[in-house]
Amino acid sequence: MDHPQDLAQVRRIFTALTLHYVDKLTQAQIAERMGQSHSTVNRMIKAGHDMGMVEISIRSPFQDHLELEHELAEISGLLEVVIEPTTSDNPEAVLARVGAIAGELLASKLKPDMTLCLTGGKGVSACVAGLRHVTPLAGMKVVPATGLVQGKHYTDVNHAAATLARAFGGEAMQMLSPMFAETEEQHAMITGMKTVSRVMEAARAADIALVGIGGLREKATSYFDLHRDVPAEEKELYASGAVAELMAHVLDPQGAVTDYVRNRLVVAISPSDLAKVPISIGVAAGQEKAEAICAVVRGGYINTLVTDEATARSVLARLKELS
Repeated sequence: MDHPQDLAQVRRIFTALTLHYVDKLTQAQIAERMGQSHSTVNRMIKAGHDMGMVEISIRSPFQDHLELEHELAEISGLLEVVIEPTTSDNPEAVLARVGAIAGELLASKLKPDMTLCLTGGKGVSACVAGLRHVTPLAGMKVVPATGLVQGKHYTDVNHAAATLARAFGGEAMQMLSPMFAETEEQHAMITGMKTVSRVMEAARAADIALVGIGGLREKATSYFDLHRDVPAEEKELYASGAVAELMAHVLDPQGAVTDYVRNRLVVAISPSDLAKVPISIGVAAGQEKAEAICAVVRGGYINTLVTDEATARSVLARLKELS
């Protein structure tokens, strides 16, 4: 059971057992909560019995993390929280592991003929890079949820979409637009172009979304790489109350889109569009992102979070203070 995929499967089996035997949910309710089919939940519960995980109590090597996942899901209102142990002081190593876990979660939820929309960003890039030995999915499509900025792999959403689609043997759409328009008139013109509007319409209609979450206060985000003028506008940016970045929109602590000028110029689906996607997975690692994660959660834009343990505990503490 030392293979990462095995560990991820044990995690999901234990979650299903906990929901069934501790929370008293039916298998149909568990299937809805976990984004799995009823038959898959049935097999996971049976596998848990076969593995000896069901006696008088449920045993798991992930007990502490699963309890934290459960508590964070309860207080945040998220449908699912997946936490990777923070086993390194190296932020890049932590992000790589969180990305790998996010990739495993994504692979477990994707089905043939589904459409996935995604953003750029370091968290999403780590997820794409962490995909290993996935099953090809007939008819699967990947679409960008935002425009792009070329120059860095993690700001090029077309690169991320193409790489992820290739991993699953699917098809990727390409966004032929920059991340930001220069004026509101230009924004209206760009978003009105069929080559752009059809991609955004497909993103809004996606079955699953994969998005990064950026923290602005500590610049824990690739947002400052998206436009050459953003660093020069920091005073205006922070004056708007911005603490978080989601799909190149900046949000205040309550999760509301601020009046910062570039929020009106970004070429992307809106956070409210994201909230309508059935499965919306936010990926973030690092305690400096805790405030941003709280803002995104309070805005109700995602229903699934993948993060590391230290960050999860910081988010939980902040949410308890706010409740």
